[in-house]
Amino acid sequence: MFPSVSGLFASLCTRFERAGYMWAWLLLSILLLGAVAGLNPVLIASYAWAASKITMAAVIGYGVDWAAFRGGDPRHLEGIEKSMAQSRRVMLIAAAMIAAGLIG
Repeated sequence: MFPSVSGLFASLCTRFERAGYMWAWLLLSILLLGAVAGLNPVLIASYAWAASKITMAAVIGYGVDWAAFRGGDPRHLEGIEKSMAQSRRVMLIAAAMIAAGLIG
């Protein structure tokens, strides 16, 4: 009558693998926004501000990497150079996001 929990979990995992795990984070974020709206609707604007600030910081970090290292796109590199370029890009994006998060 009711599907088993393990079967439901396996079905969800298969769907996330096809759609990408970013959809899971988006769904979790929307659920948390709904919880915040239920508890205190005034905080929705604060939540939107924080999310947009962190997202724009990630875009700025990516832009800094793109502008400073024109020939260093990880998609066009091989081997250790690709690994180093990916690490550099992640560190620049993370640093920009942390800096934006520390600013009130």
